Amino acid sequence: MNTKLSELKIAVLADGIIDADEVRTINQILYEDGKIEREEAELLFDLNYVVSGRENHYSWKDLFVKAITDHVLKDEQSYGTVDEDEADFIISRIKSDGKIDETEQALLLKIIEKSTGTCEKFQSFILEAFKEIILEDSVIDSGEVNKIKNIIYGAGGHSGAKIDKQEADWLFELNDAVSGNANHDSWEVLMVEAITKFLLEDENSPNEVDDNEADWLIGKIMKDGKMDSVESAILKNIKSKATKLSSKLQDL
Repeated sequence: MNTKLSELKIAVLADGIIDADEVRTINQILYEDGKIEREEAELLFDLNYVVSGRENHYSWKDLFVKAITDHVLKDEQSYGTVDEDEADFIISRIKSDGKIDETEQALLLKIIEKSTGTCEKFQSFILEAFKEIILEDSVIDSGEVNKIKNIIYGAGGHSGAKIDKQEADWLFELNDAVSGNANHDSWEVLMVEAITKFLLEDENSPNEVDDNEADWLIGKIMKDGKMDSVESAILKNIKSKATKLSSKLQDL
C-alpha cells in the first residue's frame, strides 16, 4: 500500500473521524496517478467502516463516492460498466458490517446513475438492498421517491430508462408494504408513471395492454384482495392512455 496512505489511515483510525484537511490529503494521494486501484478502493472502504456514523466533514462522502465509482467504471477491462468481479467487490465490502450507511447508499445510486450497464448480480443487489432500506419505517418519503427514480430510470439499471418486469414487480412489492400509510404524494405519481411506462412502452404490444399484461396487472393489484388509491390511479391512467385494453381488465 502507498506509504502516505498507510500513515494517513493510522491517523484517521486514531481519532475515528475524517476532517476536511484529511479529505484533501486523501484525494491528492489517490489521484496522483489519475486512477483508483483496488488496493486504494479497499482502503477507502476500511476508512468508511471506521468513521461511519461519525461527524466527518461532508466532503468525505463526496470523495468516497467519486473514487469508488471511478474505480469500477474507469477501468480498462469493463469501462463504464460494472462486471462480475467489480460487483463481487462492492457487494462483499458493503455487506461486511451488516448495514448500508448513507455514504454507501450514495455510492450505489451514483454507480447506477453513471454506468452504462451493470451485471445482473449487481442489479438484483440494488433492488433487494434498497427495498429493505426504504421499507424500514413502512413509509415512503420524498427523498426515498428520488432514490427509487434513480434506481429504475438510471442507465445502469435493468433496462436503463425503461421499466422492466423485475423493476415493476419491485415497485408493487414496495406499494403493498406501504399501502394506506402516510407516504409522500410523489410516490403515487411515480408508481402511476412507472407502471404505465412498463405496460404501454413495451415492444410486444406498444400503447396497448394485452391479455398477458392484464393477467400480470390483475395479479399484482388483487394480491392482497383489495385495490388501494395508488392502484386505482394506475388503472385510470392506463385507461386514459392505452389505445387498446384487454377485456380481462373490465372487472376491475
